[in-house]
Amino acid sequence: MLKVASVTRPPIVPDYDQMWTDVYGDHQESGPVHRHLKRIVREVLAPLDYATVLDVGCGFGGNIALLEHGRPTVRVDGADISDLALEHARQGRTGSFHKLDVEKGRLDGQWDLVHSGLILEHIPDDEAALRNMRAMTRKYLVATTIAGDFERYRAWDEAVGHVRNYRRGELEAKLARAGFRVRRSIYWGFPFYSPLARTLQNHSREGLGRFRGHTYALAEALYWLYYLNSWSRGDIVVVAAEPA
Repeated sequence: MLKVASVTRPPIVPDYDQMWTDVYGDHQESGPVHRHLKRIVREVLAPLDYATVLDVGCGFGGNIALLEHGRPTVRVDGADISDLALEHARQGRTGSFHKLDVEKGRLDGQWDLVHSGLILEHIPDDEAALRNMRAMTRKYLVATTIAGDFERYRAWDEAVGHVRNYRRGELEAKLARAGFRVRRSIYWGFPFYSPLARTLQNHSREGLGRFRGHTYALAEALYWLYYLNSWSRGDIVVVAAEPA
């Protein structure tokens, strides 16, 4: 069996204000992968008992409704490295929002649930980030990230600020070293997202920025096709963990 090596690129310092404006676009709402990711995370969250949440890397706040789903009394706070993202996330919301580079620091206090959505693949020292999340976690951590062969998809990954993809089991091992015990791991996306759609993304860069016209129709078609993807193979990783 061919082993996929985990590759971490040299540290870079992206401009995440620019990323949120020009690169990430409206993928959190309209992207087929993000829509399925929310569906998967909603299932992972369902059995967890929590009243407070810290959304690390909250961005514009696209995951807050997901974290509140079915829990009218839950409080969701956010943290992000981007001032622009925090400005958007605060609009119309009651939680507290903090500027934080989780690779370098942590907030005071603990939350029942710490959520990290598609953040770890951006962080050069991901183990430092996981240790900081552990310090802020009272009961649960739910993290989503990217697996697969970084070199194969390098053009796409670097365009969206990724410094690594995880080989299978690597994230779980790093969580254990940071003081977590893994409750559940899901690898999603085979065969229609990974490798097929990821290969097309890598060559065309299609999917960057805003959806327009025909790309909305394509995104909708892919969304329905992706219901056929495996929950045990693929390049999207969802892990639920708890303090060991």
